[in-house]
Amino acid sequence: MELKLAVDDERTALLEAIEESLRPLMRAAFAYGVSYQDLVEVVRALYVNAIRERQRSQGQPSSESRLGLMTGVTRAEVVKLVASREEREQQRALAARRTDQLSQFLSRWHDDPQFSTPYGAPLDLSLQPEGAFRTLDQLIEASGIELGRDEIISYLVQAGCVEVRAKRFVRCVSRTLNANREDIARILHVGRMMAAHNATLVRNLFAGETGISFFESTTLSDFPLSLHGRDKFLAHLREDGTEFANELDRWILGKQDELSDPKGSHCGVSIFFFEAAKQMNSVDAGGLSSSPGAAA
Repeated sequence: MELKLAVDDERTALLEAIEESLRPLMRAAFAYGVSYQDLVEVVRALYVNAIRERQRSQGQPSSESRLGLMTGVTRAEVVKLVASREEREQQRALAARRTDQLSQFLSRWHDDPQFSTPYGAPLDLSLQPEGAFRTLDQLIEASGIELGRDEIISYLVQAGCVEVRAKRFVRCVSRTLNANREDIARILHVGRMMAAHNATLVRNLFAGETGISFFESTTLSDFPLSLHGRDKFLAHLREDGTEFANELDRWILGKQDELSDPKGSHCGVSIFFFEAAKQMNSVDAGGLSSSPGAAA
């Protein structure tokens, strides 16, 4: 009986965690006209496909009929949900690959001495061979990415990362690949970062099963901040946090020959500032301040 109560408590805690993780998205859901039925459909599709993936990973049959029996969804609806998921996964993989390659491109532009100054400032690149100027095509070749020149310029201009000067040169104005407006790319970025964050937290939750945990650290102010204090804290993070992220970028780029494996996975670190919800304010802030959580 005690075991059942413990499991029930964990289940309730997980449901509350799911609710809290989704709560910030409600603002965007209302802004973009997402209905209650839309959310129900998303959760249903997620549950069916997650069961399908779990069955396959365990070497068990995952036919549409079996999935229908396990989830309470009709076979025809399972077929529709699985086909829709596979199509979206292909589109998502293409978008993620493009983002990764463009980030790699910007990193090379800043860190490769062929395309940057001794102080780490990216050089203006010529669109056509011209004297001793480095060209954009040379950077594309050095980066080893598959995207075409026109696609690179179009996306990076839209993202506010580059400017085309006099139709002759391309100037990099930002290393950060984030769109400046609320567009599809930015919305997809929200999902990608939330998925990455939650994946690490869940992995660490079951660290005893996976054998290794990922680094996780949180700093929360021990006292409530004024708006001035919040902005000062944020300004400090923008300066030092950006430099830390850039240093990580340079470090991993310099280790490519030593650490690269075509069969491996892309790994990364995301740094973000947050304003604590009321529930977190009720927690002992001192226990969260600079706590490493689980460090691999």
